[in-house]
Amino acid sequence: MKFKTTDVSKPAGEILSEVMGGSHSQLLIPPKLADENPPAQHPESDEKHIGLFSSGTTGSPKEIWNSCENLIRNARFTAEAFGVKSNHRLLMMAAPWHVAGLSWAIMAEELGCEYQFITTKKGEGDKWLKNVREFNPDFLLTVPAVLRALYDKEWFVPQVVFGGYSLDEGEFQKLNPHCDFTIQGYGQTEAGGLIAAHKRKSTAPVQPFEHLCSGHPIRGVQLKCEGTPENPAPIYIQSETAFTEQEYNSRDVGFMDSSGRVYVSGRADDIVKQK
Repeated sequence: MKFKTTDVSKPAGEILSEVMGGSHSQLLIPPKLADENPPAQHPESDEKHIGLFSSGTTGSPKEIWNSCENLIRNARFTAEAFGVKSNHRLLMMAAPWHVAGLSWAIMAEELGCEYQFITTKKGEGDKWLKNVREFNPDFLLTVPAVLRALYDKEWFVPQVVFGGYSLDEGEFQKLNPHCDFTIQGYGQTEAGGLIAAHKRKSTAPVQPFEHLCSGHPIRGVQLKCEGTPENPAPIYIQSETAFTEQEYNSRDVGFMDSSGRVYVSGRADDIVKQK
C-alpha cells in the first residue's frame, strides 16, 4: 500500500484537505513523535487508509490504521449522536492529528457546516477565548484542558462537546454557566472515532458518577462490560467503523448501568498498578 506522511505543522484546514482529497493512504504523526521517526506498520490494502496514533496517556502511543471510509462513516454517526445539523456553526479547539479532532473536522465537511478549527497549544488561553467570542458558534468541540482555561472567563456557547478524558468531580458547576448542554464523548483511535456519548442539560443536578467519561453507544457500536462501580471490568467494543471487524478489548475498564450507559473508570494498566 502506497502512503505519504502528512505534514501536521500546517493549519488544520490544510491537513484535512490533504487527508480527504489525496488518493494515497496517509500517516499523521503527532509533533511529539516526529523526531522518533516511528516505523509505519501499514496494512496491505489497495483501499485508502489513514494512520493515526493513540494519545498514549498510559504508555507509548499506538499506530492504528483504519480505512478512510470508516472514519467518514464514524463522523456521520457522530453528527447524529451530537445532533449537529448543516446549519450549525462549529468551533473546534483540539489537535487535528488525533482521532477526535480529525473526526469532528470530517463531520463538519460532510455536513457542509460553517466551522473553524483551532489547533491548540498550551498557554494560548487568551486566543481560545477570543475565538469563542468572535466566532459565536452553536457548538464548541474541545478537550477538558481547554475548558479549564476558560471557566473563569465570560463566554457562552449553547452546546459544549468534550472528549479525550473525563472532567474532575465538581467541574460541571464551573462549566454549567457557559452553556445550555454538555455532550461528553467517549472514543478511541481503534474505533475510528466516537464510541458512546452522553448529553446533559446544564441546569440538571449532577448524578453519581456523571463526572466519569460515559455514554450510550452510538449507531453501529456494541459494548460489553461486566464491571461494577466497586469492581470495574474490561470494556469490550465491536464497532462498524473500527480498525477490526472483531470485538476487541478497549483496555479501558468500567461498568454499565441498566440503561446500557457505559462508565469508564480508567485504563486497565492503571487499575493494576493501584492494586
